[in-house]
Amino acid sequence: MNSLKRKLFPFLFLGLCLLALPLRAQEVVVSAAASLKDVLGDLAPLCLKSTGVTLSTNLAASGVLAQQIKSGAPVDIFISADDETMDGLDKAGLIQTDSRTTLVTNTLVFVVPVDSKLKIDAPAALTADTITHIGIGDPKTVPAGHYATTYLEKMKVLTAIQSKLVPLDNVRTVLAHVAAGNVDVGAVYRTDALSEKKVREVFAATGPDAPVIHYPIAIIKASKAAAAAEKVREFLLSDAARAVFTKYGFALPEKPAPAKAATPAAAASSAK
Repeated sequence: MNSLKRKLFPFLFLGLCLLALPLRAQEVVVSAAASLKDVLGDLAPLCLKSTGVTLSTNLAASGVLAQQIKSGAPVDIFISADDETMDGLDKAGLIQTDSRTTLVTNTLVFVVPVDSKLKIDAPAALTADTITHIGIGDPKTVPAGHYATTYLEKMKVLTAIQSKLVPLDNVRTVLAHVAAGNVDVGAVYRTDALSEKKVREVFAATGPDAPVIHYPIAIIKASKAAAAAEKVREFLLSDAARAVFTKYGFALPEKPAPAKAATPAAAASSAK
């Protein structure tokens, strides 16, 4: 018997050691618009504490992320900075449609370096000869860039300033170029402007022609962690998470509600 115990002891000891090791949290990959970088960074540890799930972010322009998902990238949740990009994935059958909800909203603003002497208080001011470079997200892939060009066209200044536009790969890159003084002015979200002390807001897109900026969230159909993804989705829609979104300057819908369904016209513009 003693001989048997001696033989079994190493295995019993190994088993106890394995039981003592902390269980690794399940990971959920969230592909999200670049403008969500800071707030998701704050929410990740809160999500782990609340759900036991690790929130891992993949940040880029919404259009770029959508193409990654269409190409089979391992993504569990997608948060776009516009409805149209999400419409494209919905039409392609790549999201769980019943999981799609408007998470937060935002406002398009124009910013300059904090020490800029330029007098800019409306879209018409962008036509001044003193302004030579205007940073925007590439309208083909960056929703903020599409919002900006559409708004400026409605304000009847787009043609006059077209040669000044500097298309960049995402809204955070635009913000960085303004902060560094590489461009005179840039179109970003208000949440981006609030995150950077080296820029200041000069005017916002307001009125009936201002873009309506929704951030829809949805679970990807191909997710291999759908149950965990739903926990993360529910957390991001919780009162605790909404308070953090508000702290970063995002606005909230009155209550989380399904975003509009995909339409042929909307799907055609999903490359934005």
